Amino acid sequence: MTTFEWQVPLLVIAIVVAILYFSGRPKALKRRQRKEPTSGRELVERLQETLGIAILVESVEASEPSGAAESVEPVVAGPTDVPHTIGATLIFGRYTAPVVATGATESDAWAELARMAIAWRKSDYQHIQMWPGGA
Repeated sequence: MTTFEWQVPLLVIAIVVAILYFSGRPKALKRRQRKEPTSGRELVERLQETLGIAILVESVEASEPSGAAESVEPVVAGPTDVPHTIGATLIFGRYTAPVVATGATESDAWAELARMAIAWRKSDYQHIQMWPGGA
């Protein structure tokens, strides 16, 4: 029995290393494979998952400049000085907050909504569950 003394600890160490290696592997790959959100819907889904809140988007619109119907200026691609607005309601348990995010472009408005959601989620102690079973 003395010939197998070194094999048992080596086998146990190999099994422990294999378990640790494979248990952390999918999570690390998942984090690396996540792409940046390309649309507002993807951004809202990622925010809801990350922050643990619900975001109800009510409207996404671009304001029309005054006299836009009579405008004879050529249509230009890219950002304009007309702000885009996104109306949404942030929900966490029984707490809600209506917000309006604005930006020069639609992507700027989505980024502003994301900043508002993050700031609202960590704004005060009411959003941190202190007891299990509800807010």
